[in-house]
Amino acid sequence: MTESIKIERFFKNFGLFAFSTVVLLVVIELFSVIFLYFKGVDPKKYEYNQILSGYHVFKNTPGAPLWNEVKEHPNDPPSFVDGFGFISDHPIYEQKQDGVIRIFVMGGSAVFGVGQFPPFATVHPYHLGNLSYSLGIAGQLQRYLQTKRPDLRFEVINAAATDRMLHQSMLYYLETISRFSPDIIINLDGYNDLHYGIMSGRPYAEMEGRIPNYLNLLDGVRSYQPNFMTLLNIIYKKYLRDMVGEKLKEKYLLKDDMEQKKYSFGEYKKVEDSFIATSQRFLQILDQYMAVLHSDKVDFIFAIQPMLYRQVNKELSKIENRMRNEVFGVGPNLTPDVIDKFVLMSKYFFDEHLSEASRKKVEKSGYRFLDINKEISHLKSDFELYIDYCHFTVEGSRAVAQIVGKEVLKRF
Repeated sequence: MTESIKIERFFKNFGLFAFSTVVLLVVIELFSVIFLYFKGVDPKKYEYNQILSGYHVFKNTPGAPLWNEVKEHPNDPPSFVDGFGFISDHPIYEQKQDGVIRIFVMGGSAVFGVGQFPPFATVHPYHLGNLSYSLGIAGQLQRYLQTKRPDLRFEVINAAATDRMLHQSMLYYLETISRFSPDIIINLDGYNDLHYGIMSGRPYAEMEGRIPNYLNLLDGVRSYQPNFMTLLNIIYKKYLRDMVGEKLKEKYLLKDDMEQKKYSFGEYKKVEDSFIATSQRFLQILDQYMAVLHSDKVDFIFAIQPMLYRQVNKELSKIENRMRNEVFGVGPNLTPDVIDKFVLMSKYFFDEHLSEASRKKVEKSGYRFLDINKEISHLKSDFELYIDYCHFTVEGSRAVAQIVGKEVLKRF
């Protein structure tokens, strides 16, 4: 038998074997489907009595450096998220040193120090990376307090996270922060709660809906990935991401005149009652959070973060005014009706209802309340505070830190 005939026979037998195997597997699968169907067995039924829940949904990744960090000085060491999800200028231990006043600043991306949302760069480009600890709100607050009261020792910790909402801050406090003997908790919230919770009235469910995204990220780390895929990812991040980002800007860009009739105060009044109804869950969570802090004898300052689209605001600069009137950063899959409601809520709801309702609850509990939009109303148009809808310039972070710092100092 010649060599070519041997090779031909081998491939013929291998092909027959492979085909037979596939047919056998298909037959077995079909038999199983039919058998289970007539037995009334659902093969996709969840058998265990515990399921994933939006308790946290996400935490800051321990050991992660700040992305594209904007530093005060080029030679400053890089900032990292520690094992508890905190960012500080020194290691944080559970056992607090004697005489230290420990303050945790909590909230979403504005407190975390995130840079500009890319679509707004079409008006004016600002930094995209994260502000370092020293340039962000927490670091600037620590510097302000220490300067004003050098006789005291302040420790201000950045315990915020991108996209975090008020109910997650409460759960994060219960799980982690309460172990660190905090003296003061400061929450700067508003935009994420508006976007993910107040609109629907279901903040926990809104976050649970995002669990698959984080599972996919985790599975990507746990599963095997060929080395060449890692190499391609490095090449993409280094050379292609910025170019692709430019192409995607328009996809996430809503160019709309904020002053047109459908965004008028009259249109807002038509839907105000529905907004008030869905906001009750937010106010309930605020009550629950304060009750937890009361039980631990922890002081609390609740602040509504500054937002570009509100009517009560600083005197907007030319850049800020253009961003407000020309760009509205929203996801590309939202329906026009949802977008319109979100714009109306962003423009009017805090000023007309939620700010005052929050203030009453906070002060009734014996804590302190700040609406930063009202506190910055003295700022003139030559001061650039916003780099997009709610994130800040370095000077803007300093201004917010000083407003909060003045409230902190009233305690001493």
